[in-house]
Amino acid sequence: MRLLPLLAGLAMTACTAQAQDPSGVTWTLRALDGQPVDIPATLTIGAAGEVSGKAPCNSYGGRNLGTLPEMKLSPLRVTRMACDRLADEDVYFDALTAMTRLERKDDRTLVLTAPDGRSMEFTLAP
Repeated sequence: MRLLPLLAGLAMTACTAQAQDPSGVTWTLRALDGQPVDIPATLTIGAAGEVSGKAPCNSYGGRNLGTLPEMKLSPLRVTRMACDRLADEDVYFDALTAMTRLERKDDRTLVLTAPDGRSMEFTLAP
């Protein structure tokens, strides 16, 4: 009977760790610097440090050279498609490459921050 509380505690710890791990799911941009935005962009963080997603016009990929929760993005590889939202894409990439830390706030929210106080908020993609 003493084993049951121990197993329950281990299960709760595993669930908490999994809830905090931002990798393996796709995140959708919701806000920049605390302001809601309508920039269609996604971010996926792989378990091995790969980073990828879709900006308003182009797909991108790279690596996180830091150890989570620290972020240090390698130079991003970006496709070269043109569209009417290239200005939004520039805003997105400028912000993303400035981020140095990430934190999963809850099951549906990921926040990236920069040393100068800038932030990007993502929500779990549907």
